[in-house]
Amino acid sequence: MSAVTEVSAEVAKETDKPEAVQVAEEVHEEVAEKVVAQVLETVQQQVTKAVQDQGAEAEKLQEKVEEIVMEKVAEAVQKKAEEVQKQTEQRTEEKKDVL
Repeated sequence: MSAVTEVSAEVAKETDKPEAVQVAEEVHEEVAEKVVAQVLETVQQQVTKAVQDQGAEAEKLQEKVEEIVMEKVAEAVQKKAEEVQKQTEQRTEEKKDVL
């Protein structure tokens, strides 16, 4: 009788091993999928943040460029206005001299 019990126990162990291995593989696969999902989510968040940061930097750069352009335009307008004023004064002086 004990021989039958030992054989039954041995068969049970052998039968349980593949099932245990299968369960372990399924758990391992599930854990691996969760880890990959977490890594992908983290990477996506970091990429999104980096893109947003670059977007913010690009926006700041664009604002700075616009500011510089406006300053240069203002300087050019001022210079042209001074030239026109000088020409107008010279013409006025010439007209006075003629009269």
